[in-house]
Amino acid sequence: MITISILGIDPYLIRQISREATKTIANLYEVPEDEVNFFAYEGLLVHAGNEQNLWNVIVRVKAPDVYKNVEKAMFELLKNYLTDVCFHFTLEFEYYHLNSVYKHINDEFDLYFTEKESSYEDDEHDEDESDEEDEVPSVEELYLGNAFKGIIDDDK
Repeated sequence: MITISILGIDPYLIRQISREATKTIANLYEVPEDEVNFFAYEGLLVHAGNEQNLWNVIVRVKAPDVYKNVEKAMFELLKNYLTDVCFHFTLEFEYYHLNSVYKHINDEFDLYFTEKESSYEDDEHDEDESDEEDEVPSVEELYLGNAFKGIIDDDK
């Protein structure tokens, strides 16, 4: 599994980078696309009290140690995607042994959550109909009087 973690980038930007780069990274590492994942932290990258998000980004690539030979190619590949979204970035590689990985895959579900699973139809709620609590009152229904009359003295 190849995991690319990016510190100091908007988590929503990483979705686009992931869509565009996953296949290319999988080809570079000669692994299936299912083996490539991205992770973006929700937070601030800070240096000397100053926010660095999108200014000075840190990228960590975690991969099996048998892939040390693709470091320079991976740097060039990521540079193509990141130079459009940040000013500077540092790429760090972290390696692990393949025999140190254990997986449990539940055969009842797809391996990854996709857009297909995130959109569902709610039979009880038609989009054209709105619940009463969601309705905004019309101008005629708005109370424009003094809501505090009788509670707050008028002479104060």
